[in-house]
Amino acid sequence: MKTNYFPPSISIPGLDTITFIDLRLNFAFNHIFGTRGNEDLLLKLVNAILPELNIQSVSLSSQSQSGWRRDARSAVFDVNCIASDGHQIIIEMQYRHQDDFNDRMLFYSTFPIQNSLNIGEGTYRFKPTIVVGITDFILSEIKPNDRIINYYSTTNDVDSEIHLSDNLHHVTVELPKLKKKISELSTPAELLFYAIRNIGTMDRMPKKYIGSGLEKLFEICKFAAMDEMTQAEYIHAFMAELDLRSQKRTAYNEGKEEGYARGKAEGKAEGRSEGEEQKALEIASSLKQQDIPPAVISKATGLSPEQIAAL
Repeated sequence: MKTNYFPPSISIPGLDTITFIDLRLNFAFNHIFGTRGNEDLLLKLVNAILPELNIQSVSLSSQSQSGWRRDARSAVFDVNCIASDGHQIIIEMQYRHQDDFNDRMLFYSTFPIQNSLNIGEGTYRFKPTIVVGITDFILSEIKPNDRIINYYSTTNDVDSEIHLSDNLHHVTVELPKLKKKISELSTPAELLFYAIRNIGTMDRMPKKYIGSGLEKLFEICKFAAMDEMTQAEYIHAFMAELDLRSQKRTAYNEGKEEGYARGKAEGKAEGRSEGEEQKALEIASSLKQQDIPPAVISKATGLSPEQIAAL
């Protein structure tokens, strides 16, 4: 049974009723695939994307990577792991459309390359590295095709059989290209990709997944089974996503993209607007009526315990 957290008057798609967390959100994706103890699910994901490698196991590595200069940009990966065959695999989940996502993938690949070479080594041969970008949008900067998974490497412009290096590869997984109905899904990869994109809208595990090996995925994605801190962090992440989408939609409607950028900056400096605070109060009130612990409500909405107690 779904948990009704929000009254009909509040339009919060995906949060009005919660059974499973939405894996397209960075927090949720990392919580499932980037957490120790879930390496078996990460292995299924890696082999769905890179079946030809036939990887037998994966071990998680540090997600945070610092730049070499003091003013250089750092990176925090959704998932960073070492495969049994020695490949370092970085996986990034991107929900919102990002114009330069392909460049972001290239940027991320610079960290494992630099960090795999030690002072005094007489070689520049770095650890084989694969950067995977899973998106809930079509990459408009790349020539369109119908393939869900696309593989890229450093090859000769004239003869693609000539490789500059076999140690660096990039992979894109564009989820919207999987247009099959659930009854039409036929491979383990399709079942997994479909779940990643749609589990947040499901109220139970579909029969199609019985015997698929993905039963654990549905079990650990259950919102009600999570501890209070994780529930709060998930709701907070979902609300942040809604706020960003709302800001962008408002800027688009006004025809002022610069207004979006300015509004985002002002939001960081000045805090939540009156409208956003009112929405938070309404959500907190509904959560309180459902006997959600005050600590969860406070963490998720940013309201103080005093504000919640006064509702």
